[in-house]
Amino acid sequence: MQKQYKNKFLSNSQYYSFFFIVLIVFSCSKDKFEAKIPSYLSIDKFTLSTNFATQGSNSENITDAWVFINDDLIGTYELPARFPVIKEGLFTIKIYAGIKENGVSQLRRRYLLYAPHEEQVNLVAGKEITISPSISYNLDAKFAWIEDFEGASTSFSYHADSDTIINKTNTGVFEGNYSGKAYMLPTMDFFEAQSPVFKNVSSNGTPVYLELNFKTNESVLVGLLTDDDKIGLVSLVPSSTWKKIYINLTSAINSKPPNSNFRVFFGLQSTGLSPFINQNPQIYVDNLKVVHF
Repeated sequence: MQKQYKNKFLSNSQYYSFFFIVLIVFSCSKDKFEAKIPSYLSIDKFTLSTNFATQGSNSENITDAWVFINDDLIGTYELPARFPVIKEGLFTIKIYAGIKENGVSQLRRRYLLYAPHEEQVNLVAGKEITISPSISYNLDAKFAWIEDFEGASTSFSYHADSDTIINKTNTGVFEGNYSGKAYMLPTMDFFEAQSPVFKNVSSNGTPVYLELNFKTNESVLVGLLTDDDKIGLVSLVPSSTWKKIYINLTSAINSKPPNSNFRVFFGLQSTGLSPFINQNPQIYVDNLKVVHF
């Protein structure tokens, strides 16, 4: 019996049909492979404005920009930043300040207690636009405590066993005329300063932060005193230069009943197992604020 073999070749009509389909697919798809020319946004730094009488210093440590275009997040960028945007036309841009929460590089957060910068920009392919975000505190932000050491006295109290206190100093200040300084002699081994009591802070999960500037030659524990507890939160890392830190108090406050009393504390203790690294510990602080919604 003679074997039947299938034709391995296309007929003319099949060939032209196949060619036409390939041509259409290629024509429809080639635009997808053509690189679009982006526009570029450039952000150097934020400028923070405050009402000094009611909000304290405009000191900030904004490290990142959270960029939204028409309310869609397009990215978070470490400052200074320059980045492409695959969009053209007129858009509303919102830029939120980003911080390192508790001073930790891995905890980068959008700081909602600052209002965002907002403006309209016309994005053009191949063009670069420089934005200089200018921000202030959110209109709903409240200040439970401010201490800038510029008044006649300070607002601290102290643990009964504290060997020293925070004095006003006009040497080595961060800004203004005075900062706070605690100094310990070699015979001293314990220090604890406490803020005034505050209780009108929300316990519904909205952010509560302690802001401050500091420099210290010893690690200093910062935490919360409550009606029935003492909660350590962050250790200030020794630094020979002034630093700004944002310490998140939210979880600690939310763990307590509504209308609880709170105080911020700063503590330092030398023991046989954990001695001071310096013979004369020195702690400088300034521009302390408890800020919340």
